[in-house]
Amino acid sequence: MAQPSKKDHIALSARPLFFEHGIKGTSVDMVVKASKVSKPTVYNHFPDKSALFYHVVSLWLAQQSAVSLTSSSEQALIEELQNAWLHSEAITFYRLIIGEGNRAVEATQLFKQHYDAVWRADLKDWCAQQGIDALRVEDKVSHYLLNKLMA
Repeated sequence: MAQPSKKDHIALSARPLFFEHGIKGTSVDMVVKASKVSKPTVYNHFPDKSALFYHVVSLWLAQQSAVSLTSSSEQALIEELQNAWLHSEAITFYRLIIGEGNRAVEATQLFKQHYDAVWRADLKDWCAQQGIDALRVEDKVSHYLLNKLMA
Protein backbone atom coordinates (compact mmCIF):
# COMPACT_ATOMS: atom_id res chain seq x y z
CA MET A 1 0.00 0.00 0.00
CA ALA A 2 1.28 3.45 -0.89
CA GLN A 3 2.17 5.90 1.83
CA PRO A 4 -0.33 8.71 2.37
CA SER A 5 0.37 12.11 0.85
CA LYS A 6 1.76 14.76 3.17
CA LYS A 7 -1.70 16.36 3.30
CA ASP A 8 -3.29 13.03 4.25
CA HIS A 9 -0.52 12.33 6.75
CA ILE A 10 -1.18 15.63 8.51
CA ALA A 11 -4.94 14.96 8.61
CA LEU A 12 -4.47 11.39 9.86
CA SER A 13 -2.15 12.70 12.58
CA ALA A 14 -4.69 15.37 13.53
CA ARG A 15 -7.69 13.02 13.82
CA PRO A 16 -6.82 11.61 17.26
CA LEU A 17 -6.11 15.15 18.45
CA PHE A 18 -9.54 16.32 17.34
CA PHE A 19 -11.07 13.24 18.98
CA GLU A 20 -9.33 13.95 22.27
CA HIS A 21 -9.29 17.76 22.41
CA GLY A 22 -12.04 18.85 20.04
CA ILE A 23 -11.71 21.34 17.22
CA LYS A 24 -11.16 24.36 19.45
CA GLY A 25 -8.80 22.53 21.78
CA THR A 26 -6.57 21.20 19.00
CA SER A 27 -3.90 23.73 18.14
CA VAL A 28 -1.87 23.87 14.96
CA ASP A 29 1.21 23.43 17.15
CA MET A 30 -0.23 20.14 18.42
CA VAL A 31 -0.80 19.04 14.82
CA VAL A 32 2.76 20.05 13.89
CA LYS A 33 4.14 17.97 16.74
CA ALA A 34 1.94 14.94 16.01
CA SER A 35 2.56 14.96 12.27
CA LYS A 36 6.28 15.83 12.58
CA VAL A 37 6.08 18.49 9.89
CA SER A 38 6.70 22.21 10.07
CA LYS A 39 4.01 24.78 10.76
CA PRO A 40 4.45 26.29 7.27
CA THR A 41 3.85 22.81 5.82
CA VAL A 42 0.57 22.50 7.73
CA TYR A 43 -0.52 25.96 6.57
CA ASN A 44 0.60 25.19 3.02
CA HIS A 45 -1.98 22.37 2.93
CA PHE A 46 -4.65 23.83 5.22
CA PRO A 47 -5.39 27.56 5.55
CA ASP A 48 -7.13 26.95 8.90
CA LYS A 49 -8.33 24.24 11.30
CA SER A 50 -11.71 24.15 9.61
CA ALA A 51 -10.09 23.06 6.34
CA LEU A 52 -7.98 20.52 8.22
CA PHE A 53 -11.02 19.08 9.98
CA TYR A 54 -12.86 18.93 6.64
CA HIS A 55 -10.03 16.81 5.24
CA VAL A 56 -10.05 14.62 8.36
CA VAL A 57 -13.77 13.98 7.84
CA SER A 58 -13.40 13.36 4.10
CA LEU A 59 -10.59 10.84 4.64
CA TRP A 60 -12.62 9.06 7.31
CA LEU A 61 -15.67 8.94 5.05
CA ALA A 62 -13.56 7.45 2.26
CA GLN A 63 -12.49 4.66 4.63
CA GLN A 64 -16.08 3.73 5.50
CA SER A 65 -17.58 0.78 3.68
CA ALA A 66 -20.94 1.11 2.01
CA VAL A 67 -23.31 -0.96 4.12
CA SER A 68 -26.87 -1.93 3.34
CA LEU A 69 -29.07 -3.05 6.17
CA THR A 70 -30.04 -6.72 5.89
CA SER A 71 -31.52 -7.55 9.28
CA SER A 72 -34.76 -9.49 9.54
CA SER A 73 -35.96 -7.99 12.83
CA GLU A 74 -35.88 -4.67 14.64
CA GLN A 75 -33.62 -6.02 17.39
CA ALA A 76 -31.15 -7.35 14.83
CA LEU A 77 -31.40 -4.02 13.03
CA ILE A 78 -30.22 -2.12 16.11
CA GLU A 79 -27.23 -4.46 16.45
CA GLU A 80 -26.46 -4.11 12.75
CA LEU A 81 -26.60 -0.31 13.00
CA GLN A 82 -24.29 -0.42 16.03
CA ASN A 83 -21.71 -2.41 14.10
CA ALA A 84 -22.05 -0.87 10.66
CA TRP A 85 -22.96 2.77 11.19
CA LEU A 86 -22.96 3.79 14.85
CA HIS A 87 -19.62 2.40 15.99
CA SER A 88 -17.31 4.25 18.38
CA GLU A 89 -15.51 6.39 15.77
CA ALA A 90 -18.80 7.48 14.24
CA ILE A 91 -20.11 8.40 17.69
CA THR A 92 -16.96 10.46 18.27
CA PHE A 93 -17.54 12.32 15.00
CA TYR A 94 -21.17 12.91 16.01
CA ARG A 95 -19.96 14.43 19.28
CA LEU A 96 -17.57 16.74 17.45
CA ILE A 97 -20.16 17.74 14.86
CA ILE A 98 -22.86 18.40 17.45
CA GLY A 99 -20.57 20.14 19.93
CA GLU A 100 -18.37 22.15 17.61
CA GLY A 101 -19.86 21.89 14.14
CA ASN A 102 -20.17 25.66 13.97
CA ARG A 103 -16.36 25.82 13.92
CA ALA A 104 -16.23 23.65 10.78
CA VAL A 105 -19.48 24.20 8.91
CA GLU A 106 -18.38 22.59 5.64
CA ALA A 107 -17.10 19.49 7.45
CA THR A 108 -20.39 19.30 9.35
CA GLN A 109 -22.35 19.43 6.09
CA LEU A 110 -20.08 16.80 4.56
CA PHE A 111 -20.60 14.44 7.49
CA LYS A 112 -24.35 14.98 7.54
CA GLN A 113 -24.76 14.46 3.78
CA HIS A 114 -22.39 11.55 3.31
CA TYR A 115 -22.80 9.69 6.58
CA ASP A 116 -25.81 10.62 8.68
CA ALA A 117 -28.24 11.04 5.78
CA VAL A 118 -26.98 7.85 4.12
CA TRP A 119 -27.67 5.50 7.02
CA ARG A 120 -30.98 7.24 7.76
CA ALA A 121 -32.09 6.74 4.13
CA ASP A 122 -31.00 3.10 4.33
CA LEU A 123 -33.01 2.75 7.53
CA LYS A 124 -36.13 4.16 5.83
CA ASP A 125 -35.65 1.79 2.89
CA TRP A 126 -35.29 -1.16 5.30
CA CYS A 127 -38.49 -0.15 7.10
CA ALA A 128 -40.37 0.14 3.80
CA GLN A 129 -39.17 -3.33 2.79
CA GLN A 130 -40.24 -4.76 6.14
CA GLY A 131 -43.57 -2.91 6.17
CA ILE A 132 -42.64 -1.21 9.45
CA ASP A 133 -43.35 2.37 10.52
CA ALA A 134 -40.11 4.20 9.69
CA LEU A 135 -40.74 7.07 12.11
CA ARG A 136 -41.12 4.71 15.06
CA VAL A 137 -37.92 2.83 14.19
CA GLU A 138 -36.02 6.06 13.52
CA ASP A 139 -37.14 7.31 16.95
CA LYS A 140 -35.74 4.13 18.53
CA VAL A 141 -32.45 4.51 16.69
CA SER A 142 -32.24 8.22 17.52
CA HIS A 143 -32.83 7.35 21.18
CA TYR A 144 -30.02 4.78 20.98
CA LEU A 145 -27.73 7.35 19.33
CA LEU A 146 -28.58 9.96 21.96
CA ASN A 147 -27.73 7.48 24.74
CA LYS A 148 -24.38 6.72 23.09
CA LEU A 149 -23.63 10.43 22.74
CA MET A 150 -24.34 11.06 26.40
CA ALA A 151 -22.35 8.07 27.64
